[in-house]
Amino acid sequence: MTTGSTSSAALESRNWLDLPEDVTAQILMKLDAIDILSNVSQVCVLWWRLCKDSSMWQRINVVGKRDDLLLLGYDLAKLCREAVNRSEGQLIEINIDYICTDELLQYIAERSSGLKCLRLVSSRVTYKGMIKAAAKLRLLETLHLTHCCTFPKEVFHEVGKSCPLLKSFKYNESLSPNPYIPCNDDALVIAEAMPGLRHLQLVGNLLTDSGLRAILNGCPHLESLDLSECRHLYLRGGLEKRCVDQIKSLKLPDPPMRDRFPKPYATPFDYYKKITRY
Repeated sequence: MTTGSTSSAALESRNWLDLPEDVTAQILMKLDAIDILSNVSQVCVLWWRLCKDSSMWQRINVVGKRDDLLLLGYDLAKLCREAVNRSEGQLIEINIDYICTDELLQYIAERSSGLKCLRLVSSRVTYKGMIKAAAKLRLLETLHLTHCCTFPKEVFHEVGKSCPLLKSFKYNESLSPNPYIPCNDDALVIAEAMPGLRHLQLVGNLLTDSGLRAILNGCPHLESLDLSECRHLYLRGGLEKRCVDQIKSLKLPDPPMRDRFPKPYATPFDYYKKITRY
């Protein structure tokens, strides 16, 4: 009983300031940049000093909805710019949810020419903003775009041309105005402009079998491919087997389109036309 009480007392009296500075810095690096700037850096003199070190800001995360801070009057974009400033040009990875605009992305690109990884979720970046930023990010290796604007094919062509080191690309569930109409524009440009890709994710894309073939031909180094929820893939003519043989990590629509509609209907349009006929 005494031993238990002693252990409990020891835990209660443990002082975080007793940790080695390098360990404390590693812990703080795991936190969201907004939390560091709005709260953590103000806890004590030691943490304030550590949070001023540029090495703390090589990787910046601004993730999740921060309605709590918005209600308190915080300008999240301003805090994100402050985080970029603190990196002093050493930024190599940044992840931003919801708040990224053309202006913020341009601010990052102008001060972070060594950036290797950019991930945006539900951003308001336009195609012009993406092209302009990509031109300044020549060392970019990873670009992940999820629930962002629908970009025209020219964007991916310019990204591929501006970022020759690109190895991982994700473009997921963009808000297409015509989700029921197949379109291979993205696939054909990716196949042509991003031959060095190792990882590709196009969840919910409108590509067809011909678009997939173009990707397999144009991106011979692909190791992982995620085409979940791509509603226009039929995987006919041995295409599924080729994917399995060529790609180490593969996610295809389950089930593929060819199994969703009874023969002899070649497309979902034929099938729906038949079943709705009076």
